[in-house]
Amino acid sequence: MLKQHFCSTSAKALQSREDVLAVMPLINQCEPFGNGLIATGLEEAGSDTVSEVWTVKGNVTRGQTGRCYWSETDDVICVAHWLTKDECGDIEQHTQTAYGAILGVLDEKGFAHPFRFWNYLPAINAGDGDHEVYKKFCTGRLKAFEEAGISPQAFPAASALGHHNDGAVFYVFASRVKPRHYNNHHQVNAYEYPRQYGISSPSFARATALTLNDSHFLFISGTASITGHQTLGEGDIEKQLNVTMGNIRHLLDTANPEQCPLSAFKVYVRHEKDVAYIRDWLSSHYPDVDAVYTLADICRKDLLVEIECFCV
Repeated sequence: MLKQHFCSTSAKALQSREDVLAVMPLINQCEPFGNGLIATGLEEAGSDTVSEVWTVKGNVTRGQTGRCYWSETDDVICVAHWLTKDECGDIEQHTQTAYGAILGVLDEKGFAHPFRFWNYLPAINAGDGDHEVYKKFCTGRLKAFEEAGISPQAFPAASALGHHNDGAVFYVFASRVKPRHYNNHHQVNAYEYPRQYGISSPSFARATALTLNDSHFLFISGTASITGHQTLGEGDIEKQLNVTMGNIRHLLDTANPEQCPLSAFKVYVRHEKDVAYIRDWLSSHYPDVDAVYTLADICRKDLLVEIECFCV
C-alpha cells in the first residue's frame, strides 16, 4: 500500500524506517543527501519544518547506480537524479542525460512502467522565447523519452516547478505493472500544445491510475488554470484557483476508474501573499484532505498556483 504523508519528524529519522520509500524535506537545498532522501530546493510556505513522506507495505531496499539514487520494494521503485549548478547551464542536454540514466535504471531493475515524475528546476521561467529554462527542459525530456521508445500514450503524470536555489532534481516512481494514463477533455493534451509553447511540447499525462496488489491509486499531475491551451484569470488568484480545482474535479470524474477519493494535495504557490487565501479556500472545501503548501515558480509566468493530487 503506497501512502503519502506530510509530517514534522526529522528527515533522517524518517529515512531510517524500513517502510519509507522516499522522504522529501522542504528545505532550500537541491542536492543529494543519500538514498531515499530527496531534497528538491522547494520550501514550505511558512515557518514549519515539514517533510513529504511516501511509505509502502514491506521493506525497502536502497542503492545507487552511477548518479541515480534508488529505493525499491517488490512492486515499486523511486529513482532520483540531481544536476549541479553548472549542469543547469545547459538544461536541455543534461535533462536528456539524466532522464536517460533514470530510465536505464528502471530497465535494468525490471520496473518498465514509470507512473509519476517530479521535476524541480532553478529559475524555471528565466530566458526568452525558446530559450526559457522550462522549454529547454521539455526538449531534453522529450528526446530522452523518444530515445527510450516511450510514446505520448505512455507519458506518465508529472509536475515541473521552479525553486529559488541552485541545482535541479528529477525523480520518478515506477512499477512492474502497466498503469493507465488519462488526459483532460477540457484541455489540449500537453504533448499536443501549439508551437507558441516551445519547440517541444510538455511530455506528460494529466493523470495516471495504477493498481498494485488490489490497491488502487490515482496520481493527478500538477494542474493549473488552463482551459484548452490558454491561461485563464491572469493576475486573479481567485479565478485561477477556481479553474484549477474545476480541472481537478473533472479528472476525478473522468480519469478515475476505481473512484479513488482525494487523499492529499501538494500546492505550489508563486507569491507568498496568496498562500493564506489558497489555504483557507482548500481547507474549507476539502477539510479531510491532507495538504502541504510550497513556494514555487509555475511553468508559465502568468500562472499563480498549481496543485497536484494523490488519491487512494
